[in-house]
Amino acid sequence: MTWLSHSLCIGIILAAMLSANGAEVAPLQPSLSDNRPLKLAAVTPDRTRVPRYGKIELRLNLQGTFTNAFDPDEIDVSGRFTAPGGKIVQASGFYFQSYTHELRGNSEVISLNGIPEWRIRFAPTQIGKYTLTVTARDRTGAQVQSKPVEFECVASNDPGFVRISMDDHRYFVFDNGQPYVPIGANVCWAGSRGLYDYADWLPQYGKSGCNYFRLWLGPAWVTFGLEKTGKPADRFGAGKFDLATSWRLDKVLDMGAKQGMYAMLCLDSFNELRKKVEGSYPYWEETPQNAANGGPLKEPREFWTNPTMRKLYRDKLRYMVARYGWDTHVLSWEFWNEVDIISSSAYVPDEVARWHAEMCDYIRSIDPWQHLRTTSFAYSSGKPEIDSLSQMDYVQTHNYGSRDIAGALSGWQVKKEVYRKPHYVGEFGADTEGKANMEANGIALHNGIWSTLLSGSAGTGMLWWWDSRIHPGNLYHHFASLSGFIKGVNFPKESFKHIEGAEFKSLAASPGPTYRDLEMNGPASWESSVANKPTEVAVGSSGVSVKGQVAGILHGKVNHLDLHNPLTLDVNLPHATTLHVYVRGVSGFGGAHLVISIDGKTAVDKDMPNPASNTKHETMTQYDGEYMVDIPLGKHRLVVENIGTDWMLVGYVLDKAEKRTSPDLRLFGLRGKNVSLLWVQNSLNTWYRVSELKKPTPTQSPALLKIPEWPAGKYRVRLWDTYAGKETGTKDVTVGASGLQIELPGIEKDIALRIEKY
Repeated sequence: MTWLSHSLCIGIILAAMLSANGAEVAPLQPSLSDNRPLKLAAVTPDRTRVPRYGKIELRLNLQGTFTNAFDPDEIDVSGRFTAPGGKIVQASGFYFQSYTHELRGNSEVISLNGIPEWRIRFAPTQIGKYTLTVTARDRTGAQVQSKPVEFECVASNDPGFVRISMDDHRYFVFDNGQPYVPIGANVCWAGSRGLYDYADWLPQYGKSGCNYFRLWLGPAWVTFGLEKTGKPADRFGAGKFDLATSWRLDKVLDMGAKQGMYAMLCLDSFNELRKKVEGSYPYWEETPQNAANGGPLKEPREFWTNPTMRKLYRDKLRYMVARYGWDTHVLSWEFWNEVDIISSSAYVPDEVARWHAEMCDYIRSIDPWQHLRTTSFAYSSGKPEIDSLSQMDYVQTHNYGSRDIAGALSGWQVKKEVYRKPHYVGEFGADTEGKANMEANGIALHNGIWSTLLSGSAGTGMLWWWDSRIHPGNLYHHFASLSGFIKGVNFPKESFKHIEGAEFKSLAASPGPTYRDLEMNGPASWESSVANKPTEVAVGSSGVSVKGQVAGILHGKVNHLDLHNPLTLDVNLPHATTLHVYVRGVSGFGGAHLVISIDGKTAVDKDMPNPASNTKHETMTQYDGEYMVDIPLGKHRLVVENIGTDWMLVGYVLDKAEKRTSPDLRLFGLRGKNVSLLWVQNSLNTWYRVSELKKPTPTQSPALLKIPEWPAGKYRVRLWDTYAGKETGTKDVTVGASGLQIELPGIEKDIALRIEKY
């Protein structure tokens, strides 16, 4: 969940750097008003032959009387396009300012270039002749109209805009029917180098087969922050958009398009409606919507219902569509990043859901190109009242801190299929601070992208740590390998089904059953669920059984008493063992208190208070570490409980406790009509086990993979090295009544199989 850190401190530092010289910031925003009589002297297109789905940009020699160029009640500029078949398409004009930029030292410096003007951008979708007339109306009520302008749309290779597949609701396609499978990461903002950072990053993604990235347009401190708090002389405030930022966004979208990448534009983030007293990177006190800064809102909750605020938001959507709606490389409008963790008093489910429905309807009514619409949540379970809206085109999951990323992310994919919409993991990470994500081999990234796509997601899981992990660690090869593996596969046409019932049998001579470390890691949530109830686990020579669900969090006995979830372990093993409880984060809202007992006697008693409870509420890490209890052989009962005020994040390992008679392998896979895709993973190769527990991953001996339910016929199996990104061999197999059987080599980390009928 990004609210715990997200490396926002980098953004805050950057914001301070950029705003340190107020005299330098203000002049970048030109005057937003005019007091001349309304006049439209000329409409000048940048071309007269336009590729299908390409951009025609028209410069308007326009003057008028208005005080805010972004308010359509003050000045309304629109183009009326008549398509070849006679259909009328409306596209709004927008206020534009050109800039230049250069790199001075290690910082991007932006400068004004010329004077502001009005423009209209349009992408034709039909081949043939178009006619345009421009109409403008200002605050005086005067109205003018241009003479017709003609241009021709010609054929192109552009596949068009991204849609939801009519063949399979889980996937995306372009207008021309080609599949679009998002592969990429969050690349939400830059450092002090601004666009020069993106000039380094995006080509690396493009060369690696990526076709997706995400950009944040708020809060103000991010590289593309649209709305800024400022004095009237600065020409900022609620309802006014930073034209230098908008110019930057133009440029980065163009950079991405050249690399074949499509952007999800996230308009706002939870920070803007989160108060300082609630910690976790708040920005309410600085946001321009706050009445203290000249905005219309006295409290964050008013955002959803205040008429002035709703009007200002519609104006922002209008500006976004006018300036960027033409672009086929804008995948979707994402209204909010993690809207469920705004100020606790501001998230009222029915109000937030109604707002989303209203804004979805509004942007659909003004967007001629009908881009997809989505929003996101910090809690992995999402919000059914919003995810289930018919206006919400696709859903997402954010997930942080899962010890077993492959298992967790694939599990959320299966759960989100209930919405019958495309779904992908919009953010994930080994943790929320970025520390665990520094593990050397990129295991978290690797397991996250392979497990999600081969579990039925519309695209890969999208790692959060683009600037501190992917680029510095040069981890782009992980994307290249996956991209190469799925090349040529038409996901929507394959009617993929989850592969069930896979079994693995070791081909080596078996010495008998062995015991391996039992790792118990589960979800961390603050909602009523089976994981947030008391759980019992029985461990013995006959196996492991669970009543309930082991959670990755222990709730205390005050703030969330209804979620209090002690863990009871009944251990009966023929040898001694040790329980390890790993703590990774404690609530800053009251702390926690860990107590572990064995056979009724206290073995661990660790209070974890917040020493700065009146001033700081960020997640505490000073109590992170390993808490152990030795367990003699035989029958024993242990209880692990948090008797403190609030939550603590935990994971468990019981040494040599899980009896195994088969290899530690698991399969994530999709069986299609013509092509099937399988990812076989050594289940011990997790970032947590390798990086945190410092345990080597034992190579699993050669094994026989058996899948009983498989159509009879002849198949070619292509083996794929997922780290090297290359085919390592082929096998021809014949499937009969006993199902699919494939002999696998020894597996250290994982292997992929592409199975094709012939």
